[in-house]
Amino acid sequence: MKTSLLATLVLCAAVSAQETVTQTDSPVVTSLTTIRKMPEAFTNVTVQFTVQFASLGRISNPFFTRFTPAEFANFYAWADEQPLWQRESYDDVFGNLFYAKSGTQLQEVYSLAMYERLSITGVVRNTFQSMPFIEVTSFSQVNNQVHSASLAHMYRGEQHMAERRWQRAIAELTLAPVGDAPDALRSAAYKNLGICHLRIGETEQGKSYLQMAQSLAPIADTELNELVGTANTTPSKELDRVVGSSDLKDSERPMWEAFDTTPSTTTSTTTGTTPTVQ
Repeated sequence: MKTSLLATLVLCAAVSAQETVTQTDSPVVTSLTTIRKMPEAFTNVTVQFTVQFASLGRISNPFFTRFTPAEFANFYAWADEQPLWQRESYDDVFGNLFYAKSGTQLQEVYSLAMYERLSITGVVRNTFQSMPFIEVTSFSQVNNQVHSASLAHMYRGEQHMAERRWQRAIAELTLAPVGDAPDALRSAAYKNLGICHLRIGETEQGKSYLQMAQSLAPIADTELNELVGTANTTPSKELDRVVGSSDLKDSERPMWEAFDTTPSTTTSTTTGTTPTVQ
């Protein structure tokens, strides 16, 4: 009995010491996406990452963690790099962020607005069913954020792209107010614009947008890098050659077909591929 009690006390002391060391170590700079993919690798590690605030939450089923409603506030957020104008990504909100009610920033938590960007420092305290449970120890606001108007224009622009309506997509994407938006959104907008211009044969404009997108991309984008390479070497590969003259206005048709008055109901082979924007 004494041995068991002694072992328990030693274990508790070891856990306490580990937590103290974890919180004073320099944080590992990463992303919420990475933590969600490999939660076990970050267990008891102090991390720092940027998120976009979604909403306050409500703690449920706390029996397997320390995060009880009496002691912690809960909130939801998206990873900073998530494309929120895409439905699947918008629905993939992360809800396991917890801030102690004894913390000095509690009132700030309750005052956060949707889409507000935060640089978070915290510790991955538990994992359950491959999900990390993160105790937020501190946070600070980050400049620039997405706006509903930007998300709406980006969404509609990509819908037009999926339907090969390149001119309409350009019009929508150009209207998106991205001047003060996060780099991830600006990069995606310029990438889409670059793709659209390449599809209609406006190579120089397409290259310019793609290069701007590349300079702003917060994470490696293989597709974007390949597009830049193709635009510089063989831009004709990105032309959209599927044209139905009876379905499109002159302003929406590729430049080499714009003045062709011969009726046509057939389509030629596509050499460009329908873009998949990440």
